Amino acid sequence: MKDPIIFNFSKIYTYHTFYTLCKQKLNLPAYFGNNLDALWDYITGDMELPITIHFTGISPYHEKKFKALLQLMQEAAHEMPGDFIFNTERNEYDEGVG
Repeated sequence: MKDPIIFNFSKIYTYHTFYTLCKQKLNLPAYFGNNLDALWDYITGDMELPITIHFTGISPYHEKKFKALLQLMQEAAHEMPGDFIFNTERNEYDEGVG
């Protein structure tokens, strides 16, 4: 299995930043639409599996701001057990951003 793909949310505060990193880390195609529907389609259809994605530095701010993204990742892990592994590491410190 490949090394986990890690997204450090202590440096991510917007969806724009997340998608910019996502394009780099997941080698998304140039035509990828920066939205959750496109991400779901990529994960469930075009992504090379198996893969582990790890979100670190998730604060209460991130849980609120990225709630839909977190749910999407959890649903993908539920739909594709063993092939798509997703986990998070909470950071209780909330910098009050947003």
